[in-house]
Amino acid sequence: MSSLSLAFIWLDRRNGNLPGGNQKLKEKFRKLLSPIRQFDKPTSFLDSIESSLKDRYVLFLTSDSFADEEFLNKIASLPNVYRIYIYNQQENNYQMDDINLAEKMGSERIIQFDEQLYKQIILDLIKIYSKESDQAGQGKQAKELLEFAVQLINTIDDQDEDLQQMEKYLLSRIRYFK
Repeated sequence: MSSLSLAFIWLDRRNGNLPGGNQKLKEKFRKLLSPIRQFDKPTSFLDSIESSLKDRYVLFLTSDSFADEEFLNKIASLPNVYRIYIYNQQENNYQMDDINLAEKMGSERIIQFDEQLYKQIILDLIKIYSKESDQAGQGKQAKELLEFAVQLINTIDDQDEDLQQMEKYLLSRIRYFK
């Protein structure tokens, strides 16, 4: 696990010990981002993010039940929320008129399938690690961040050409540090 200050927040009415609480998916995410902060009410999530997660990259996942435009715009306006994902099991159509929301969410983060969600989160984490590596300069920390990004790519079973190109690019940057 990297030392970056990341938080993964999952807002879903089914969180907790209820049947259908997406336990398999949560276990998979825990390997990437630990701990997963789970909420089943928007108000408790908002209180938490505003008070305790100010200095973190926040990846926010919610389900259809909380994905109304007003709420999503409020989440997008929080400066530490890096990405917003909707686990869209009902295949709803979402409008993103707000520029900030469109930037943080985009159509590729409206997800119907677990593997698609996992892959998109990996891609976004790679962007975070690459950005942080750029800011770290030429030292050991920069190299470690890029190495961790490569490890993330290797957790995806079905690697497409874009992922393979990304891995080659990251490995070439890592070789620069040797």
